[in-house]
Amino acid sequence: KIIQTGKELESSEHGRMRALGGTTIAWGGQSLPFYPIDFSKRDWVENSGWPLPIEEVQSYYNEANRFMGVDEVDYEDDVFRMLGMKKQSFNRDELRYHFSKWAPEPNFKKLYYNTLESSVTVLYNAVATRINVNDNKLADNLELTNFNSEKATIPVNNLLIATGSIEASRLLLASDAQAKGGLGNHSGWLGKCFMEHPCIEIGIVSPPNQYKLQQAFNTHLYKKRKYSVRISLAEKAQYEQKVLNASMGIMFDYKDGRVDPYIEVRKYLNEKKINSIPSLFANMGAYLLSAKALLFDKLIYKHNARARAVVMMEQEPLKESAITLSDEVDAVGMRKASLNWQISHKTWDTVVYASGVLKRELKRLGFGDLNVHAHINSANANWASHLTDVNHHMGGTRMSAMPDDGVVSTDLQVWGHPNVYVCSCSVFPTVSHSNPTLTMMALCIRLVNKLTAEK
Repeated sequence: KIIQTGKELESSEHGRMRALGGTTIAWGGQSLPFYPIDFSKRDWVENSGWPLPIEEVQSYYNEANRFMGVDEVDYEDDVFRMLGMKKQSFNRDELRYHFSKWAPEPNFKKLYYNTLESSVTVLYNAVATRINVNDNKLADNLELTNFNSEKATIPVNNLLIATGSIEASRLLLASDAQAKGGLGNHSGWLGKCFMEHPCIEIGIVSPPNQYKLQQAFNTHLYKKRKYSVRISLAEKAQYEQKVLNASMGIMFDYKDGRVDPYIEVRKYLNEKKINSIPSLFANMGAYLLSAKALLFDKLIYKHNARARAVVMMEQEPLKESAITLSDEVDAVGMRKASLNWQISHKTWDTVVYASGVLKRELKRLGFGDLNVHAHINSANANWASHLTDVNHHMGGTRMSAMPDDGVVSTDLQVWGHPNVYVCSCSVFPTVSHSNPTLTMMALCIRLVNKLTAEK
């Protein structure tokens, strides 16, 4: 457990996995790249700007997608052509209409267990509690502790910290025996700018034609791969409105426990059996529509489903949104992490603006009325309570071009410690609206290529 002093991070425990495969044993497998504006210095976004050009990361996206089992077509025109879908004519100065892609098997333990077993030594029941460095500031060994309070050290050649944002920051902060404030904290940035992707349901869509709405905005299937529609704020709109990056989607579900016809159709197609004969006849029309949508339009269609509009946003990086060490210790005697999660009002400004744009554009294009919830307004003083987290822990070991401005270099090396690296979303200076795994994987592949080339 961690100590929380700011807005509650609901995923503070279940969003962190101490297991082979890490958080991939629990995630959905969604892949989406960052965009040029996400790497840019923006005068309206505090602490924005990456210290390397986006091209440095983009060049590794295809390799990262291959590792995840995701195809390498682009996230816009290629997918529309592949699915035979019409690209809706949103106002391009305000909205981008594109896709995210899903890994067929998101669990990396299942994908790579045999490779790991043959080439990697895994230590179980051992918690890394401190990094010890020598007089040359090189990591010399890693201290381990188990739940019987037994300690051991293992020697280090190159140390790659591949944990989540909270644990990466915590380990570096706890390694303060030879470096005041922890390894990489010479600049005062260690643990700072913890970020998530604040998320909120903004309203319910009432469509004149439900099939048309789902055909344009629901998830599609092609060759057993999922593709989800995303509607994101255009760069021009972000610059003109001085808002953060954000992505919207329409989620189709049932709130009253009704049978989902899509799930029943998939079950029949896969297993050639149904759960209930009465259910089959009572819902025959819905089943036929779902089967037609799947077979002919590659569409996951959910008849008479509720259409919930949801926004997921970039979080402005704030130094006061920080991970520190508390005075409490855990079961292995290590100081617990303390999180002060803070979100700026710019996030709420983005929610209000995005809601208005989506409502107007859905109406203009004939998809129906977006009934925006009453609390989505600029005057809401309790705005932060409506935002939730989505298990995307980022920031804390900020990447920088110069030692005084962050924790790690553009090569992910902890400043001042030549053989210590951080392979984690914790290095992100800003976080886009995109699911972070693809960009994190690209950075890690880039680092591994560098280290292997130096051998």
